[in-house]
Amino acid sequence: MKRRVVITGLGCVSPLGPDVASLWRCLVSRFDTSTFEVKLAAEVKEPVVGFSEHASFFTEDVKVLFALEACRQALVDSGLCRLGSSALLHLGTSLETLDLGKVVYEGRTDFASVADRLCRPGARPLQVPLDTAAELIQERWGTANVALTNVSACAASTQAIGHAFRRVRDGSCELAVCGGFDSMINPLGVGGFQLLGALATGLAQGPLSCRPFDSSRSGTVLGEGAAILVLETLESARKRRARVYGEILGHASSLDAYKVSAPDPSGAGARLAMLAALDDAGLPAAKVDAVSAHGTGTYLNDEVEAAALRQVLGPRWQTTPVIATKALVGHLIGAAGAIEVAAALQAFAQSALHPNPSLSRVASGCELDHVTGAPRPFDGDVILKNSFGFGGQNASLVLKRTR
Repeated sequence: MKRRVVITGLGCVSPLGPDVASLWRCLVSRFDTSTFEVKLAAEVKEPVVGFSEHASFFTEDVKVLFALEACRQALVDSGLCRLGSSALLHLGTSLETLDLGKVVYEGRTDFASVADRLCRPGARPLQVPLDTAAELIQERWGTANVALTNVSACAASTQAIGHAFRRVRDGSCELAVCGGFDSMINPLGVGGFQLLGALATGLAQGPLSCRPFDSSRSGTVLGEGAAILVLETLESARKRRARVYGEILGHASSLDAYKVSAPDPSGAGARLAMLAALDDAGLPAAKVDAVSAHGTGTYLNDEVEAAALRQVLGPRWQTTPVIATKALVGHLIGAAGAIEVAAALQAFAQSALHPNPSLSRVASGCELDHVTGAPRPFDGDVILKNSFGFGGQNASLVLKRTR
């Protein structure tokens, strides 16, 4: 018998605020953009405090601190204080931050000298390893039975949550701390996405520059942050009298294997992930009450996702509301799915769906029941959450309100 899995802890750090309650704020950039065509990024404005022993990560790889703070919030929120031998820790992220200045400086000497310095005991690496966040979380809150770091681009944290959900459901672990952390606001991140032509470049639209499904969309806006969830069985949550944000009913992933930086234009992989997640949840598409879209604001991704959703939802596509959280927080890459799960859970808690403030004219091919203007009252029970990443990696979650 499959165990029911619920979310009892939630923590996040985003460009819109330092916690779940203040998940709404602004877009700016941290570093000098004078040599970049792109001038906008969704930056975390509030400082992360309480981790003075790891202060160096503010300059080395700030996303590690985002992960620590989001994890702290989630554990406190859940009423738990430790991980332990029955826990799974599973985080999603994307790329190591490469300090180009350090590489250039070190490159002024010969390779043997650089290698000698890096191999000395206590030497600091040129890049902060991607499992550093998981290591520091365990140092602070106890060693998990299994600790994983998932690196699958924009689908990473949704896949991490999905995997954790299945492990709790099948009894492999009793508790899961999962989610994602990331920051692409650095020269390598912005420069790489700019070369792909994936970023909005103009300043005229300011905070509305990320325009998912809009006819004037010109690309996404890179962001940073973290969101962490605590998962446990419904039985455990009831015994602890823990607050329950919602239930996870199903998860699935698929792979397009089409192109490294473009989705399969047929949307086959996206449809497969959504339908398989619904099948895992034991629900038909007719039971979906709302969709949390991947919605990047890039031309091809939005059109492919909208077409796939129309096929999955069938005749109900015109009346099933769709939210696009990246319009508010930017694209958090490896942390995007987790932040958007947090927003979807708030839809349950607040009985309202947040609007897409930048959508003024729906693009041809992107027709859906988009939530625009003001928040829309929402009393539905099921939200389908999508994340689609580079390399054709697709992931979907089925979330349920607990009444």
